[in-house]
Amino acid sequence: MISTLESVTSLSVAFSGGADSTVLLDALRRLCPQFGLPAPRALHIDHGLEPCSAEWASRCEQFCVAYGVEFRSISVDAQARSGQSPEEAARTARYQALRTTMRPDEVLCVAHHADDQAETTLLQMLRGAGVLGGGAMRAQRDFSPGRLLRPMLNVRRRDIESYARSRGLTWINDPANQRARHPRNRLRAEVLPLLLDIAPGAVEALCRAARLQREAADAVDELARLDLQRCWGQLSGSLSRTALRALSSARRRAVLRTWLRDHVRMPSYRRLSELERQICTARHDAAPRITIGAVRIELHGNSVLLFASAPPPLVSDAPHTWDPRGGALQLPHGQLSAQQCVGRGLRGDSPITVRMRGGGERCRPQGRARSQTVKRLLQAHQVPAWQRHGLPLLYRGLELVAVADLWVCEGHAAATDELGWEMQWQHANQPWQADLP
Repeated sequence: MISTLESVTSLSVAFSGGADSTVLLDALRRLCPQFGLPAPRALHIDHGLEPCSAEWASRCEQFCVAYGVEFRSISVDAQARSGQSPEEAARTARYQALRTTMRPDEVLCVAHHADDQAETTLLQMLRGAGVLGGGAMRAQRDFSPGRLLRPMLNVRRRDIESYARSRGLTWINDPANQRARHPRNRLRAEVLPLLLDIAPGAVEALCRAARLQREAADAVDELARLDLQRCWGQLSGSLSRTALRALSSARRRAVLRTWLRDHVRMPSYRRLSELERQICTARHDAAPRITIGAVRIELHGNSVLLFASAPPPLVSDAPHTWDPRGGALQLPHGQLSAQQCVGRGLRGDSPITVRMRGGGERCRPQGRARSQTVKRLLQAHQVPAWQRHGLPLLYRGLELVAVADLWVCEGHAAATDELGWEMQWQHANQPWQADLP
């Protein structure tokens, strides 16, 4: 623990009042003066899942008052949402609250120890996790606005409890830790003792396996980042299908994980493999849409595009009357505006009716010999599928006069010396664009 404090300026402790966090807070409180550090803050999260949670918060505060430690308790809503386990819901709520409570550049210390790491490694192996999951918990990582540190990750539970007894510390026993329905609790109570009976060094061996898998995961991540740089497409944030196909299947999946991980909970191996298959096998003129959680991936030609949300539904039977002189028109799928100019754009000042595509509409773009369906025009112009969704059509009376900002229909364009309106269409649902180096 001591070496981890050398470059730290301020500390806080995730303080539940259990034996582990009580020992961590006590040890840091005693060590900080040796490094010229102020005493750590204690941050207590009240999940509200137990009837006595308010009493626990009070006991934690009393402990901190007795030792002169700054204390803060934060209540959270830890009820599980659809698709969440109770443990995941509590963990997510806890870390969100801790993150918002931290000060800039503060280091948050968490009391996970070697037995926790061994249990996590076993659980991940039973779930069929790869090297990333098998690497279990990192000793430290970025945790905006500061950093997260697990200084006791190499310390056994028995040594922590021995320290607590030697110091005369008291702690809270959470009954949830004894409930057999939780897989981790059964591992702790039934499986680990059996493993330790067979192999006394099982905890240390599992922790060592986690470190080795973490190293392997870091190496895979480093290669995936290099591959991702080579796979960027023409549009910032998109991937090139040609570049992806040049990689092995395993490296393609690693690139997709790296590309997706800041935007969505990581999909299963099966879901990721299906995404990889569609990217590699879909026809060049196909436009499949793959939804993963709250994001969707679309293919357009050689590009793989990522969108942060599903597109809003089409509203084809809801016309909007619009006078460009009155400013921009807000539509469900974006914003339509117009700039007055001379010699180009849509002529005339009479109000415009704006509709969504319903199918079968025809337009003869200015200067073309014949009309075509709007669908064929969009295909010939290679307009991406995501841009076609919700594209506004402009009418005067029953006659189509323009297609968004793409075409003005024959007979409705401003003459050389005539005032006109140049349309500007901004689709609301833009693909994710990366900040490339």
